[in-house]
Amino acid sequence: AGSRRGMVVPGPFGRPQICLFGDSITQFSFELGGWGAVLASEYQRHADVLLRGYSGYNTRWALELLPSLFPAGCSASQTPVLVTVFLGANDANRPAPLRLQPEASSRQHVPIDEYCANLAAIVQAIRRMGDGTARVLLLTPPPVDGVAWHAHCARSYGLDPHAEPNRDFETTAAYATAALTVAGAEAIPVADVHAAFLAQADWKSLLDDGLHPNARGNAVIADAVRDAIGRNFPELVPANPLSPPGGAAPGLQVDFPDHKAVDAADPAATFAAWRTKI
Repeated sequence: AGSRRGMVVPGPFGRPQICLFGDSITQFSFELGGWGAVLASEYQRHADVLLRGYSGYNTRWALELLPSLFPAGCSASQTPVLVTVFLGANDANRPAPLRLQPEASSRQHVPIDEYCANLAAIVQAIRRMGDGTARVLLLTPPPVDGVAWHAHCARSYGLDPHAEPNRDFETTAAYATAALTVAGAEAIPVADVHAAFLAQADWKSLLDDGLHPNARGNAVIADAVRDAIGRNFPELVPANPLSPPGGAAPGLQVDFPDHKAVDAADPAATFAAWRTKI
């Protein structure tokens, strides 16, 4: 598998696959302006972007999905060229007891040491799937605006405004740091979404409810992921559609010739020449 690590193997529909794996911030990413939708648009005709986001999930629950989503026995054509792993926002749910909060408000909490172990296990499972060529990009959870989230819970769920918050900035920041530690230990690259948000002077305005990103926040995530791919996996950057297959231009090629490259007088010759070069 090591000798194939730099290769890009097309999926069953003739295109490589990029899988986005995570919680609600991933599940909702295909909505209008979502970071997943942005990537899917940028990769049109270069790769199929697959959404595997599970709202509310933490890493403990995500472990249960691994045999189904990332089976070791799948074929090379079923192995994605890249999997983004974006988990931790729910693990950072503060543990019970919390004043005036029902115990269920902490049901997503995963202790930080277990979070690290779970995240490493997820990375390792992805690396073992199929022919072992899947690349992994880890995303850190964005910061939480605890005041805005608490107000949202009081307004939307009837939470006592005087209750102790079940999420806060400091706890989520610790989990973001832990994710960076796991990435270092596993020798995988990171899109540091947490840092990218904090680099914005008005980072709280990037969140819809204090927890989930709005359109501007999704744009920051898309930028962070795009930049991380460019730095760490240049072979996965979408190439110019007019670049010939097998040429010197780096990045992912389109799956068939651009229409401007097709010889209208002899289209079959164009496609025959294309196939001999891929």
